[in-house]
Amino acid sequence: MMQMGGARWFKRITAGAVLVVYAAGCTHMPSGEKAFDSFESCFASNLGLAAVGGIGVGLLTKNILGNDKGSANAVGAAAGIATAALIGMTAWRKCAAVYSKSEPVAQQSEAQALPAAARRQRKQSLNLDKLEMRVEGTENDPPVPEFSFTFLAEDPAAKDIKARFRHKVEIVRFMADSEDKLVLADAKGNAMLDAAGKPIPLEAAIRMPRERLQWVTIADEGKDDYVEDVVIQQGRGTFHHKLQIPPRAQLPLPLPVPMRYTLTVEAEHMKSASTVDFALLDKSGRPKRYAGSPAVNSVDGNGTPAAGATRSLKDGSFVATHAVKHKTSLFDNSGPKRTAIASLNAGTRVRIAQEAHAKKPTSWVQIDTDQGTSGWIPASALVKVK
Repeated sequence: MMQMGGARWFKRITAGAVLVVYAAGCTHMPSGEKAFDSFESCFASNLGLAAVGGIGVGLLTKNILGNDKGSANAVGAAAGIATAALIGMTAWRKCAAVYSKSEPVAQQSEAQALPAAARRQRKQSLNLDKLEMRVEGTENDPPVPEFSFTFLAEDPAAKDIKARFRHKVEIVRFMADSEDKLVLADAKGNAMLDAAGKPIPLEAAIRMPRERLQWVTIADEGKDDYVEDVVIQQGRGTFHHKLQIPPRAQLPLPLPVPMRYTLTVEAEHMKSASTVDFALLDKSGRPKRYAGSPAVNSVDGNGTPAAGATRSLKDGSFVATHAVKHKTSLFDNSGPKRTAIASLNAGTRVRIAQEAHAKKPTSWVQIDTDQGTSGWIPASALVKVK
């Protein structure tokens, strides 16, 4: 017991020293220019100290344990992995925001994005129509948020409007416990305990209700999110945003791991926000798409909208173009591996946002409802609103 206590004491002291030294890691040059040309380079460089610190703590813990080689190897390895994982998280938080960027996928003009009736009722508006998280490819492929929003300015001729995309990326909060294992942490940074009083392992997080979990942001120290300054046009814009996730080999967390992403689009004193809960998945769980919550809109800087609240588009900004003929399932995409995400009752009024195929009978369309729901249904399930 004395040996184990000494090992834990030494591990904590050494890990603390590594973390203090590591805090000097940087992402920018003194001139303000980026220190690296990519997220991968930034993360690998900052993780160098994590690897040295983790391996060093593991080896020295083995030496302190001494005689029992089996026990020494197991605890020493665990100490190194836990320390490296925690410092790897710090490297991730330092680099992710600096090297993230959104790329436009499609842009529809006002005339293309809105029916004539909506243009006649024109008023300045901003609405995040869709937020979807795509977790595809291999374990080393990062999740990709796809989002679409519709923006109208007071001046119909206005172009090149300055806007902001505010990204908040969160991962379930975890820590290394007294046994040097990764366990869930509560809001105070203490180990979260189960009914028997034992720490809950990180791998159990995916099976727990989201409201029980605590979260930590993937952003630089003292910040909750990171901001992109962009230029947008009027109409409907669609973007992809590549989330920067460390390679699996460099941050071997037990998968799946719960995460959360909140996007806020800001333009002309207006904000529109949505949140999507998702998970980092192993290969067997991919591909998978997660739908975001209904958007929440605010005006004149009333603060970031609360995630998960309900919106209504019955204020004139939503004008239905079609109605649902009969009860129909709403799908996450129009491909052969689509998944039903909701059900629409007969008579539900919708507007068409995008068409996937031009030829019948395989024609699919992406629709929005006045409650903020977005998804794909067969075009044959719709009838035009007169």
